[in-house]
Amino acid sequence: MKFNKSVLVITLSGFLAACGGGGSEGYYNTDSNNAPGSNQPRPNENITSADAQKTFNALKVEAASLFGQAEPQQKGYVDHALDAYAQSILKISQDIRNVDFKSFKATNRKEKCFEESKIDFRACYVFKGNQINQLLGSNYDSWDFVIDKGDINENDRITGDDLANIRLKSDDITPSLESYYGETYLLVFENENKLKDLQDITIAGSFSHPFEQAEGLQKRFILINNETSNFKVTVTKLGETVGTEMGALSIFKVPKTSDNSEYYVTEAGSGFNTLVNDNTNVAFAEPINFLIDSTLGVLPSTYKVLNGIETLNLPSVSIAGTRVEHEVPTLNAKEFVGSIYLEGPNLLNFKKSAANSILKFKHIINGITYEGQSKNTANGVVTEFTSPSLIKY
Repeated sequence: MKFNKSVLVITLSGFLAACGGGGSEGYYNTDSNNAPGSNQPRPNENITSADAQKTFNALKVEAASLFGQAEPQQKGYVDHALDAYAQSILKISQDIRNVDFKSFKATNRKEKCFEESKIDFRACYVFKGNQINQLLGSNYDSWDFVIDKGDINENDRITGDDLANIRLKSDDITPSLESYYGETYLLVFENENKLKDLQDITIAGSFSHPFEQAEGLQKRFILINNETSNFKVTVTKLGETVGTEMGALSIFKVPKTSDNSEYYVTEAGSGFNTLVNDNTNVAFAEPINFLIDSTLGVLPSTYKVLNGIETLNLPSVSIAGTRVEHEVPTLNAKEFVGSIYLEGPNLLNFKKSAANSILKFKHIINGITYEGQSKNTANGVVTEFTSPSLIKY
């Protein structure tokens, strides 16, 4: 995937003009020939035990969280991608539900969110940059929803550059560092159905949030733009009359379920790039691409919480990245395509779950099904597979 090296700088006034989720059909794109996994072989079809073991060896390093085995201080790039999705985008989607929007009607409400749209007549609340910190409260004080270049002082020195001391491997790496400069845009939609009202959010742009490492807090940068996401909204910059298509990520909270669970659905084609800098084998940071797809009424991408048990069901995903190694020299440049299913407490931090907790999993990765469960015991997490039966963690 080639990522755009330009940055959209959009002002709040006159921000939105037209939508339609350009390029997708509602929450699930049913006709995408480019959907992750669409050209993959059927699970375990013509797969040898050697193939299964080879893929699993990579998963143990890059995706230990898929089996409840992740170390908080030592994440692979799939672990980072899943953690970024859960701890930033899903977290915002959950916390936004606690906001009372009445006080923002005069300042942040747009009567028709997408003025030129023929299919979306909803009103919305629009927040950008530092407004999002204020909206979400003190738990977000260390988050940065404005990634800027800083200021040049009287001695021609740059101060306050949010990307200071970050390096990429080469100038052909995409997205470029320049792509990360910009603001976050958060849209919260009204709905004629009062149960659906304010339950649909869309996020776009760039931001950073802290994550813990052994040496302390680090920044994890997130970029959602026209090239990192296949779900689109059309926006208009101040002073212009022609809309500009912009990549976004959208999550809808189902307001009423049969079991009274929290239930979130991610829009088809939603994607992001996350930039992480914790690999001490190299001096540069490494980008990770995460694309989520789904199918209307058949295979939705969902996150559910009920009685302390979380369920993450992503039936069509693509996660690509690199984790360079030196001791056994390798770029570790890989793409994992398929589906992810996890069910249990503390899905992405299972080692901190209560003793004897059970994590169930069923993943189809690069055409191979990995199914089984993990148990958190006094002696560590024990993982057992029902498929492939010969695999041992």
